[in-house]
Amino acid sequence: MTRSFIGRSAPLIVAAVTALAVTPPAPATAQTAATAITQKSPATGTTITLITGDVVTVRPGVVTVQGPDGEQVGAHITTVGPDTYVYPDSAKPYVSAGSLDKRLFNVTYLLREGYSDTATDRLPVILGYQNAAAGRRAAALPDASTEVRALPSIHGRVVTTDRDRSEDFWSSLTGETPAAFEHGITKVWLDGKVHAALTDSVAQIGAPAVWAGGNTGAGIDVAVLDTGIDAGHPDFAGQIESSASFVPGEDVTDGHGHGTHVASTIAGTGAGSGGAERGVAPGADLEIGKVLDNGGSGQDSWIIAGMEWAARDRKAKVVSMSLGGSPTDGTDPMSAAVNALSAETGALFVVAAGNSGPTETTVGTPGAADAALTVGAVDAADHIAEFSSRGPRLVDGALKPEITAPGVDILAARSQYSTEGEGLYRTMSGTSMATPHVAGAAVLLAAQHPGWTGAQLKDALVSTAKQTPDYGPYEGGSGRVDIAATSTATVFATGTAYLGIHPLEDEPTGTTEKQITYTNTGAADVTLDLELAAPGVPDGLILISAPRVSVPAGGTATVTVAADLSRTQEKGRYTGNVVATSTDGIRLADTVVGLSTEDQPRHLVLKPSGRNGEAMPGEIMLLRDGDPAGAYYFFRTDDGHAIDVLVPQGRYSVWMWGDVEGSHGPNSRGVALVNVPTVIVEKDTTVELKAASTREIQAITPKLTANAEIRLDYHRELGTASVTDAYLVNRYYDSIWITPGQKARDGKMSVTARWRKIEPALSINNGGILYDDLIVLPGSTVPAEGTKQTQAVFAGTGTAAELKAAGVKDKIALVRQDDLDEQVEAAEQAGAALLLIVTNETGRWYDATSRTKLAVVSLTKDSGERLITQLGAGRVDLRVTSDPTTDYLYDLVRYWPAGVPKSVVYRPSERDLARVDVDFQSTTDRELSERRYDYNPDMPVKVGSLSTIKVDRFRTDWVTPGSDIRWSAEMNDLRSFQRGGSRTFTAGSRTSEKWLAAIQRPRINDAGTLPYRDGDRIVAEVPGWGDSGADHAGDAVPEGSSGQVVTLSQGKTVLEQNGWGWIDSNSGLSPKRLPYRLLTTTEGDPAVFPYSIKTRTAWDFVSDATTKRLPLIQLDYVVDTDLAHKASRSAGITVIPSHLAGAPSSKSIRTVTVDVSFDDGVTWVSRRLTQGRSGWTAELRAPRSAQHVTLRTSAKDAYGNKVEQTITRAFGLK
Repeated sequence: MTRSFIGRSAPLIVAAVTALAVTPPAPATAQTAATAITQKSPATGTTITLITGDVVTVRPGVVTVQGPDGEQVGAHITTVGPDTYVYPDSAKPYVSAGSLDKRLFNVTYLLREGYSDTATDRLPVILGYQNAAAGRRAAALPDASTEVRALPSIHGRVVTTDRDRSEDFWSSLTGETPAAFEHGITKVWLDGKVHAALTDSVAQIGAPAVWAGGNTGAGIDVAVLDTGIDAGHPDFAGQIESSASFVPGEDVTDGHGHGTHVASTIAGTGAGSGGAERGVAPGADLEIGKVLDNGGSGQDSWIIAGMEWAARDRKAKVVSMSLGGSPTDGTDPMSAAVNALSAETGALFVVAAGNSGPTETTVGTPGAADAALTVGAVDAADHIAEFSSRGPRLVDGALKPEITAPGVDILAARSQYSTEGEGLYRTMSGTSMATPHVAGAAVLLAAQHPGWTGAQLKDALVSTAKQTPDYGPYEGGSGRVDIAATSTATVFATGTAYLGIHPLEDEPTGTTEKQITYTNTGAADVTLDLELAAPGVPDGLILISAPRVSVPAGGTATVTVAADLSRTQEKGRYTGNVVATSTDGIRLADTVVGLSTEDQPRHLVLKPSGRNGEAMPGEIMLLRDGDPAGAYYFFRTDDGHAIDVLVPQGRYSVWMWGDVEGSHGPNSRGVALVNVPTVIVEKDTTVELKAASTREIQAITPKLTANAEIRLDYHRELGTASVTDAYLVNRYYDSIWITPGQKARDGKMSVTARWRKIEPALSINNGGILYDDLIVLPGSTVPAEGTKQTQAVFAGTGTAAELKAAGVKDKIALVRQDDLDEQVEAAEQAGAALLLIVTNETGRWYDATSRTKLAVVSLTKDSGERLITQLGAGRVDLRVTSDPTTDYLYDLVRYWPAGVPKSVVYRPSERDLARVDVDFQSTTDRELSERRYDYNPDMPVKVGSLSTIKVDRFRTDWVTPGSDIRWSAEMNDLRSFQRGGSRTFTAGSRTSEKWLAAIQRPRINDAGTLPYRDGDRIVAEVPGWGDSGADHAGDAVPEGSSGQVVTLSQGKTVLEQNGWGWIDSNSGLSPKRLPYRLLTTTEGDPAVFPYSIKTRTAWDFVSDATTKRLPLIQLDYVVDTDLAHKASRSAGITVIPSHLAGAPSSKSIRTVTVDVSFDDGVTWVSRRLTQGRSGWTAELRAPRSAQHVTLRTSAKDAYGNKVEQTITRAFGLK
C-alpha cells in the first residue's frame, strides 16, 4: 500500500512570488475562475506550450488543448478558485507523485506572469537532483535544454528549454520509468516569477538610542536582494561595498525604485536630507544584489542565485529580502535555500511576510522558511497594517510571522530612474518597508555581538520585541522590533517554540515538547521567574518544566515547554508567551509558544477497484470544505492498489478517474468517474472507489458517427470549497463510465458529458460487424467518397517481404503494430489499397504519420486478433465506406445539475435536437479549424480542442437544445478568426450559420469582453474583422496583414487612442451624463482581404457613472454572393441593427440608412430601405461598369445612441 502525508506539503498550493510594497488599491471586484483568464490577448488566443510539449490556447473564458503534433490529447482542465490548471495525461503521474511543480500547468499563472509563447520562446525550470554529485554530472541535463546556472544550495540547476523542442525535453526527462525522472533528477520546478513586494519610523524602533552609544552598524555587511539601487543617490555615497546583477541583460541600476527605498531604510546616510532621513544602520556596508528586473519582477532562480552570492561569496551577516510569494509550507525551492544557507553560513535572512492580510494563512515564500525571520507590518501607533499577511504557516500551522516593524507610509530614498514620485525621497507602504527596519536592527545587533550566528540574532530580536498585546502571535508575532531594548538587554530566549499539530484521539495522554534556551551575556548570574501567559488556553495543556531557572554569566540554561494533549478535546489553535522576568518583576525575555489541535491528520485509505473487481490505476482527487481557494489534493495509483494518505480531519468530496475495461473487450480501455460525494474524516477512514457499479455513458445518434471528441466534467461545491474538473478524454479510451443515480446529500454536485460525433471519414464493416473502434491516423489520405468491397490479407508485421508474400496489391493489408514509418513505406510500395494496423497495446492507438497517399487505420487488439483468426480460416472481404469531407455532425451534451440520473444513455432523435445549416463561404478549398463550445452554469471556462476538418461548402449540424446549455462557435481559416456569440437552441428548431461571408467589419459580441462603464472607467474590446454572419466577431490572421486604430473621445477631447482594438480608459471621465464617441478604423492587405479593405465605424453614445453596458449599436449584413464574394447587380442587401445584451432593447432602434458607392466613396447614392421581420432591405441597382460596392450605413435609437459605418469595397459584383 502506498502512503502519503498531506500534513507536510500542500498538494496544490503554489508559490507565486510578489514584491511586497503596497500600491494604491484597484476597485474591489469579485473574481471567479471564469474571469481569471480575461487578459487582452490576440483574437486567436495566446498559446502556452507546456513542458510536455502540449499546446494550450487561452482566450477570455476559453481554454483549448492540443498535443505536440496538433492532434487531440487527453487532459484534465481543472479550475479551483481563481486558477485554471491544464494537466495532460502524460504529466499526471509526475504531478501526483509531487515531483513536478503544478505551476507548470497553471495556465492562469503562466499567462499572468509572462510565460506564454509570445512572451518568451524558452521555458525556464529548476531541476532538483538526488544529491550534489548527481547534479554535477555532465550527463545530468535532459536533451533540448541549456544550463543557465547551478544552484548548489538546493542541489539544483537552472535550465531553459526551447518551446519548439519541449516534446524532446520531456521525452528525455521522463524516459521509460513511470512517475520517475531520468538523469538523477528528483524534482522539476517552474523558475517562477518574482515582483518587488523614515525619520519617525527609525525612531519608533529605537535606532537613535543605539546610535547614541556609538553603534551605527559599522563593519557589518548587509545584503539587499531587490530591484538594484540608484548608486548616484547622495544617501549611498561610500555605502556600497559591492554589487551584482542576477537579471539577464540588466545591470544593478534600479529602474523600479523598490530596491533603492529598501536599501535606504537599512543603511542610507540621509545626506540628501541633511542627515534627517537616515536608515536604521547608516554605518553598514551594502552588498547590492539585483534579483528583480526594472519592471519589478524576476524568477525564483535569480533570487536563489542572489542568496548564494550574498551568503557565500560576500559573507553578508544579514540578508534583507523584501519580496515574497504565495503561501507555502516552507518546503519550496526558495524556502529550502534559506534554510540551507542559514545553516551553512550563519547568515540571517530577514524576509517580508507578504501583503495578503488580513486573511489567515497568507505568509508567503521564502518567509515561510523555518530559518527566516519573517516580518509583518505595523503603523506608527503599532497597529497591525490591514495588508500585513497573517499566519499560521500553511499546512503545519507553524508560528509565522515572528516579528513586526513599521511599514506604513515609510519615507526613504527615491531612485532617480523611477517614474514614481519626484525628488530624492518618496513614501511607500508594505511589509517590504517593514523588513529593512528589522534587517537594520539585526545589523546593529550583529555589530554589538560580532560572533553571533543568524539564529542567535533572530532569537534576540524576537524575544526582546515590544509587546503588541492587542494582536496574537499569528498576527503580529512576538511584537514590534525594539532595537533599543535589544541592544541593552543581557538576557535572551528562544524566539518561538511551536509544539505542532497533534491528533486528540490517537494519543489522548501523549505529550510533545520543545526546548527553550536562555542566554545570559551579562557578567553576573541571573535567576529568571518563568510564567506562561496564555489567555484562553486550557489549564495544564501547555506546561513549563520549571517555574524558575538560573542562567550563569556568559552561559545558557534550558527549560522544556510541553503540551499535555489529554487536557483538551476541542479543536483549536492555542498560543501564548513564556515570560521570563527578573526576581524583582522586570520582564526580560519572551518566547512565543503555539499548539494546534485543528485539522487533525487522519489516515484515509483509498481503495480503488475496476469494473470486474480488478486493480484500477488512475488519479484520485480530494476537495475539503474550508481549505483555501485554489487548494485540492491530487494523488495517483499506478498499480491500481490502495493508497494510504494522511489528511486533516474534515468533510471531503472524493472522486477518481480510473482506467477500466472499455466497451470492446478485455484489451480495450475506458475511463470511469468514480465518485464518493461526501466523506467525513474524523478518525482513520477507508473509502472504497468501486467501478463495478458504473455504467457506460453513451450518446447514440440517428446517423452513423465516429467520436471526434469526448469530455466528462465533474463539478463539486462543498461548503466554501469548489472545483470543476473537466477531462478531455484521451482517444486511447473508447468509452466513459459513471455510477447512475448518484447525488450529493450536501452542497452541489453536477456532471456534464460532452460528445462531438462526426460523419466517419472511413468505416469498415465485416459481414455486418461494424468496427467502431478504429482510428484513421493523422497524415494519411482517405479515399474519395464511396463504398467498396475489398479483400483483406494478413501480412504479419508489415515488412516488405511479408507484404509481398501476402500479395497485398489493391487489397487491405492487415498487419500487427511495429515501426509505423517502415510499415507505411512498405505498404505504399507494395500497392496496398489500405493499411490496417492491429495495435499490440491496450486501448485504441494512433500516431501521427507523415503525409501519405495511403489510408492508414488502426484497429484495437481484440477486434484485430479476431480478424486475423478469421483470415486464417479463409477469405474475408471488408466493406470500406469513405468520405473525406464532413457532411454532418452532432454536438451533444448531457448536463446533470443535481447529480447523475438512473439512465445515462442519450438517444436523441432529430426532432429532439436543433438543426444548424452551416455554410462555409470560403474562396479556397482548404482545411478549417472549427469548434463549437458548450457551457453551463457550473463551467467556469469553456473547454475543448480546435478541430481541423475538411468540408465542402455545406454541413448539417445537430445540437443539443436547452435553456441551461449555451453554445458558441468559432472558425479559423488562417486569414481571419471568427467568433460567434453565445446562444441557446430549442428542440426542433432550424437555423443557419454562415462563416466567411462577404462584408468584414468591426463587430462586438460576447465571445470577448462586452463594452462597459464602471464609475470612471470605460472598457471596450472592438474586434475589427467580423464576417457578415450574424453575431460574428473576428480578427485578421496572420497579424501584420491588417491595421486597426481605436479612439475614445468626449467632445473634442481624446481620452484614449491605440492600435490594438482595446480601450481601457479611466482618465477624463465625468460622472455627468455626457456624449462620447468610440471610433475605430481598419485597413487590410488587399492581397489577403480582397474586399472590405477599409472600414470606419463611429459609435456615438451617452454615458454617466451609473452606466453599465455601453449602448453600442451593432450592424449585421445579409447579401447573396458567390464564393468569390460577388453579388448580382440587382441584389438586395439587408441591414440588421441590434443592441448588445444589457444595453437598451434592439426595438429602440428607430432609424436606419444605407448609402452605396461604386467608386470607393467618391460619390454616394442613397437607397430606400424597407423594414421587414429580418431587417432593413434595399436594392443595389449597381451600374454595369461597377466592379465593387462600398457601403455607408447608419442606425440610431430612441435614446440618441448612433452608429455610422463605412466599408470600402464591401463586396464585388458579377
